[in-house]
Amino acid sequence: MSEIVLKSIRIYPIKACAGIEVEEAQMERRGLRYDRRWMLMNDAGTYYDQLSHPRLACIVPQIHEDGLRLQAPGMPSLRVPFHLEQITPLSVRISRSICEVLPIGKEIDEWFQDFLHVSCRLVFMPETTQRTVNPDYAINQDIVSFASGYPYHLIGEASVAHVNQLLDTPVPLERFRPNLVITGAPAFAEDNWQTIRINQQIFHLVKPCDRCAITNVDQRTGEVAGKEPLRTLARFRTVKQKVLFGQYLLAEEKGLLRVGDLIQVVQSRVPAPTS
Repeated sequence: MSEIVLKSIRIYPIKACAGIEVEEAQMERRGLRYDRRWMLMNDAGTYYDQLSHPRLACIVPQIHEDGLRLQAPGMPSLRVPFHLEQITPLSVRISRSICEVLPIGKEIDEWFQDFLHVSCRLVFMPETTQRTVNPDYAINQDIVSFASGYPYHLIGEASVAHVNQLLDTPVPLERFRPNLVITGAPAFAEDNWQTIRINQQIFHLVKPCDRCAITNVDQRTGEVAGKEPLRTLARFRTVKQKVLFGQYLLAEEKGLLRVGDLIQVVQSRVPAPTS
Protein backbone atom coordinates (compact mmCIF):
# COMPACT_ATOMS: atom_id res chain seq x y z
CA MET A 1 0.00 0.00 0.00
CA SER A 2 1.37 3.43 -0.95
CA GLU A 3 2.04 6.10 1.62
CA ILE A 4 -0.71 8.63 2.29
CA VAL A 5 0.70 12.14 2.12
CA LEU A 6 -0.52 15.67 2.72
CA LYS A 7 -0.24 17.10 -0.78
CA SER A 8 -1.65 20.59 -0.37
CA ILE A 9 -2.51 23.10 2.37
CA ARG A 10 -4.89 25.93 1.58
CA ILE A 11 -5.91 28.96 3.60
CA TYR A 12 -8.85 31.25 2.83
CA PRO A 13 -8.25 34.45 4.82
CA ILE A 14 -11.56 36.05 3.76
CA LYS A 15 -14.57 33.76 3.82
CA ALA A 16 -15.82 33.04 0.26
CA CYS A 17 -12.82 34.71 -1.41
CA ALA A 18 -9.91 32.98 -3.13
CA GLY A 19 -7.58 30.68 -1.24
CA ILE A 20 -3.82 30.66 -0.80
CA GLU A 21 -1.76 27.50 -1.24
CA VAL A 22 1.05 27.36 1.35
CA GLU A 23 3.91 24.99 2.14
CA GLU A 24 3.24 25.01 5.89
CA ALA A 25 0.65 26.37 8.29
CA GLN A 26 0.28 26.85 12.00
CA MET A 27 -2.63 25.06 13.64
CA GLU A 28 -4.56 27.21 16.10
CA ARG A 29 -7.70 26.57 18.14
CA ARG A 30 -9.94 27.85 15.34
CA GLY A 31 -8.10 26.06 12.55
CA LEU A 32 -5.20 27.12 10.34
CA ARG A 33 -3.76 30.53 11.16
CA TYR A 34 -5.50 33.30 9.15
CA ASP A 35 -8.11 30.91 7.76
CA ARG A 36 -11.48 32.68 7.41
CA ARG A 37 -10.79 35.28 10.09
CA TRP A 38 -12.28 37.98 7.82
CA MET A 39 -15.72 38.04 6.25
CA LEU A 40 -18.08 40.33 4.34
CA MET A 41 -21.48 41.16 5.82
CA ASN A 42 -24.44 43.34 4.91
CA ASP A 43 -26.13 46.04 6.96
CA ALA A 44 -28.58 43.50 8.40
CA GLY A 45 -25.77 41.45 9.93
CA THR A 46 -25.84 38.57 7.44
CA TYR A 47 -22.69 37.27 5.76
CA TYR A 48 -22.05 37.08 2.02
CA ASP A 49 -21.01 33.87 0.26
CA GLN A 50 -20.52 32.65 -3.30
CA LEU A 51 -24.12 31.50 -3.62
CA SER A 52 -25.26 35.11 -3.71
CA HIS A 53 -22.03 36.73 -4.93
CA PRO A 54 -19.86 34.31 -6.95
CA ARG A 55 -17.50 37.18 -7.90
CA LEU A 56 -16.06 36.88 -4.40
CA ALA A 57 -13.94 34.05 -5.83
CA CYS A 58 -12.01 36.63 -7.87
CA ILE A 59 -10.77 38.52 -4.80
CA VAL A 60 -7.27 37.14 -4.26
CA PRO A 61 -5.51 37.73 -0.92
CA GLN A 62 -1.84 37.55 -0.03
CA ILE A 63 -0.52 37.39 3.53
CA HIS A 64 2.19 39.89 4.52
CA GLU A 65 3.76 40.72 7.87
CA ASP A 66 1.56 43.77 8.42
CA GLY A 67 -1.68 42.55 6.90
CA LEU A 68 -3.42 41.23 3.82
CA ARG A 69 -2.94 42.50 0.28
CA LEU A 70 -5.97 42.04 -1.95
CA GLN A 71 -6.22 42.01 -5.72
CA ALA A 72 -9.28 41.79 -7.95
CA PRO A 73 -9.86 42.29 -11.69
CA GLY A 74 -10.04 45.98 -12.59
CA MET A 75 -9.29 47.12 -9.04
CA PRO A 76 -6.24 48.71 -7.41
CA SER A 77 -4.53 46.54 -4.80
CA LEU A 78 -5.79 46.98 -1.25
CA ARG A 79 -4.05 46.64 2.11
CA VAL A 80 -6.04 45.24 5.04
CA PRO A 81 -4.06 45.82 8.26
CA PHE A 82 -3.74 43.19 10.97
CA HIS A 83 -3.61 45.80 13.72
CA LEU A 84 -6.92 47.52 14.44
CA GLU A 85 -7.53 50.55 16.60
CA GLN A 86 -10.13 50.31 19.35
CA ILE A 87 -13.38 49.79 17.47
CA THR A 88 -17.00 49.34 18.46
CA PRO A 89 -17.90 45.72 17.64
CA LEU A 90 -20.81 44.60 15.47
CA SER A 91 -22.92 41.45 15.56
CA VAL A 92 -23.24 39.07 12.63
CA ARG A 93 -25.22 35.87 12.22
CA ILE A 94 -23.38 32.92 10.72
CA SER A 95 -25.17 29.57 10.62
CA ARG A 96 -26.50 28.95 14.14
CA SER A 97 -24.21 31.49 15.83
CA ILE A 98 -24.34 35.21 16.47
CA CYS A 99 -20.77 36.49 16.62
CA GLU A 100 -19.22 39.74 17.77
CA VAL A 101 -16.92 41.08 15.05
CA LEU A 102 -14.79 44.15 14.37
CA PRO A 103 -15.38 46.36 11.30
CA ILE A 104 -12.18 47.14 9.40
CA GLY A 105 -12.95 50.58 7.98
CA LYS A 106 -14.99 52.65 5.56
CA GLU A 107 -12.33 53.00 2.85
CA ILE A 108 -11.82 49.25 2.75
CA ASP A 109 -15.58 48.68 2.60
CA GLU A 110 -15.79 51.02 -0.39
CA TRP A 111 -13.23 48.94 -2.28
CA PHE A 112 -15.40 45.83 -1.89
CA GLN A 113 -18.55 47.77 -2.76
CA ASP A 114 -16.97 49.07 -5.97
CA PHE A 115 -16.04 45.55 -7.03
CA LEU A 116 -19.18 43.68 -5.95
CA HIS A 117 -21.69 46.49 -6.62
CA VAL A 118 -23.41 45.86 -3.32
CA SER A 119 -23.38 47.45 0.11
CA CYS A 120 -21.08 45.47 2.42
CA ARG A 121 -18.63 45.67 5.30
CA LEU A 122 -15.43 43.72 5.90
CA VAL A 123 -15.22 42.43 9.46
CA PHE A 124 -12.66 40.51 11.51
CA MET A 125 -13.16 37.85 14.18
CA PRO A 126 -11.15 38.88 17.28
CA GLU A 127 -9.67 36.48 19.80
CA THR A 128 -12.43 37.38 22.26
CA THR A 129 -15.10 35.90 19.98
CA GLN A 130 -15.57 32.20 20.70
CA ARG A 131 -17.74 30.66 18.00
CA THR A 132 -18.31 27.09 19.10
CA VAL A 133 -18.49 23.96 16.98
CA ASN A 134 -21.82 22.13 16.94
CA PRO A 135 -21.85 20.32 20.32
CA ASP A 136 -23.15 17.16 18.64
CA TYR A 137 -19.71 16.79 17.04
CA ALA A 138 -17.34 18.72 19.32
CA ILE A 139 -14.69 16.78 21.21
CA ASN A 140 -13.11 19.37 23.50
CA GLN A 141 -14.90 22.73 23.60
CA ASP A 142 -13.81 23.32 20.01
CA ILE A 143 -14.12 26.74 18.42
CA VAL A 144 -14.03 27.78 14.79
CA SER A 145 -13.52 30.89 12.68
CA PHE A 146 -15.99 31.98 9.97
CA ALA A 147 -15.62 28.57 8.27
CA SER A 148 -18.70 26.45 7.64
CA GLY A 149 -18.90 25.04 11.14
CA TYR A 150 -15.59 23.18 11.54
CA PRO A 151 -11.90 24.16 11.65
CA TYR A 152 -10.53 21.81 8.98
CA HIS A 153 -11.87 20.46 5.69
CA LEU A 154 -10.11 17.52 4.01
CA ILE A 155 -10.57 15.96 0.59
CA GLY A 156 -8.79 13.15 -1.23
CA GLU A 157 -7.10 13.71 -4.58
CA ALA A 158 -8.33 10.30 -5.76
CA SER A 159 -11.89 11.20 -4.78
CA VAL A 160 -11.77 14.29 -6.99
CA ALA A 161 -10.30 12.20 -9.82
CA HIS A 162 -13.16 9.70 -9.46
CA VAL A 163 -15.73 12.46 -9.79
CA ASN A 164 -13.92 13.90 -12.80
CA GLN A 165 -14.11 10.55 -14.58
CA LEU A 166 -17.89 10.95 -14.50
CA LEU A 167 -17.92 14.49 -15.86
CA ASP A 168 -17.76 15.62 -19.47
CA THR A 169 -15.51 18.48 -18.37
CA PRO A 170 -13.27 17.82 -15.34
CA VAL A 171 -13.22 20.37 -12.53
CA PRO A 172 -10.17 21.42 -10.50
CA LEU A 173 -10.15 20.43 -6.84
CA GLU A 174 -10.29 24.12 -5.86
CA ARG A 175 -14.04 23.91 -6.60
CA PHE A 176 -14.36 22.10 -3.25
CA ARG A 177 -12.39 24.74 -1.29
CA PRO A 178 -10.50 22.33 0.99
CA ASN A 179 -7.92 23.16 3.64
CA LEU A 180 -6.12 19.82 3.33
CA VAL A 181 -5.68 17.68 0.22
CA ILE A 182 -4.30 14.16 0.57
CA THR A 183 -2.80 11.81 -1.98
CA GLY A 184 -1.96 8.10 -1.91
CA ALA A 185 -5.33 6.84 -0.64
CA PRO A 186 -8.07 5.21 -2.75
CA ALA A 187 -11.07 7.27 -3.79
CA PHE A 188 -13.35 8.02 -0.84
CA ALA A 189 -11.11 6.18 1.62
CA GLU A 190 -11.48 9.23 3.89
CA ASP A 191 -15.16 8.36 4.36
CA ASN A 192 -14.09 5.37 6.45
CA TRP A 193 -11.57 7.14 8.68
CA GLN A 194 -12.39 8.17 12.21
CA THR A 195 -9.00 9.30 13.52
CA ILE A 196 -5.82 10.13 11.63
CA ARG A 197 -2.35 11.39 12.48
CA ILE A 198 -0.68 13.97 10.25
CA ASN A 199 2.95 14.14 11.30
CA GLN A 200 2.42 14.14 15.09
CA GLN A 201 -0.98 15.86 15.09
CA ILE A 202 -4.15 13.87 15.86
CA PHE A 203 -7.30 14.72 13.91
CA HIS A 204 -10.82 13.38 14.33
CA LEU A 205 -13.00 13.14 11.23
CA VAL A 206 -16.29 14.13 12.82
CA LYS A 207 -18.64 14.77 9.92
CA PRO A 208 -18.82 14.61 6.13
CA CYS A 209 -19.11 17.90 4.28
CA ASP A 210 -22.52 18.48 2.73
CA ARG A 211 -22.30 20.27 -0.58
CA CYS A 212 -24.21 23.10 -2.23
CA ALA A 213 -24.13 24.95 -5.55
CA ILE A 214 -20.89 26.74 -4.62
CA THR A 215 -19.14 23.71 -6.16
CA ASN A 216 -20.55 24.91 -9.50
CA VAL A 217 -18.77 28.29 -9.25
CA ASP A 218 -15.62 28.59 -11.36
CA GLN A 219 -13.13 29.77 -8.74
CA ARG A 220 -10.99 31.49 -11.36
CA THR A 221 -13.67 33.50 -13.17
CA GLY A 222 -16.22 33.98 -10.38
CA GLU A 223 -19.01 32.71 -12.63
CA VAL A 224 -21.48 29.88 -12.21
CA ALA A 225 -20.26 27.24 -14.66
CA GLY A 226 -23.45 25.22 -15.14
CA LYS A 227 -24.75 22.50 -12.83
CA GLU A 228 -21.61 20.42 -12.43
CA PRO A 229 -20.11 18.85 -10.41
CA LEU A 230 -23.01 19.08 -7.94
CA ARG A 231 -25.49 17.33 -10.24
CA THR A 232 -23.21 14.33 -10.76
CA LEU A 233 -22.27 14.18 -7.08
CA ALA A 234 -25.95 14.09 -6.18
CA ARG A 235 -26.41 10.91 -8.22
CA PHE A 236 -24.08 8.80 -6.10
CA ARG A 237 -23.15 10.81 -3.00
CA THR A 238 -26.58 11.68 -1.57
CA VAL A 239 -27.34 10.53 1.97
CA LYS A 240 -30.51 11.66 3.73
CA GLN A 241 -31.07 14.33 1.07
CA LYS A 242 -27.58 15.78 1.50
CA VAL A 243 -24.80 15.61 -1.07
CA LEU A 244 -21.65 14.55 0.76
CA PHE A 245 -18.05 15.01 -0.35
CA GLY A 246 -14.99 15.49 1.85
CA GLN A 247 -14.65 15.41 5.62
CA TYR A 248 -14.66 17.95 8.43
CA LEU A 249 -11.91 17.53 11.02
CA LEU A 250 -11.19 18.59 14.59
CA ALA A 251 -7.65 18.64 15.97
CA GLU A 252 -6.65 17.66 19.48
CA GLU A 253 -3.86 20.23 19.82
CA LYS A 254 -2.10 23.12 18.16
CA GLY A 255 0.87 22.36 15.95
CA LEU A 256 2.45 22.74 12.54
CA LEU A 257 1.46 21.12 9.25
CA ARG A 258 3.73 20.88 6.23
CA VAL A 259 3.16 19.72 2.67
CA GLY A 260 4.64 16.23 2.44
CA ASP A 261 3.68 15.21 5.97
CA LEU A 262 2.81 11.52 6.21
CA ILE A 263 -0.70 10.53 7.22
CA GLN A 264 -1.48 7.50 9.34
CA VAL A 265 -4.97 6.11 9.83
CA VAL A 266 -5.23 5.59 13.59
CA GLN A 267 -8.82 4.38 13.71
CA SER A 268 -11.37 3.46 11.08
CA ARG A 269 -15.12 3.67 11.42
CA VAL A 270 -17.07 0.59 12.41
CA PRO A 271 -19.34 -0.31 9.47
CA ALA A 272 -23.05 -0.06 10.19
CA PRO A 273 -24.83 -3.43 10.53
CA THR A 274 -26.47 -4.65 7.35
CA SER A 275 -29.37 -6.40 9.03
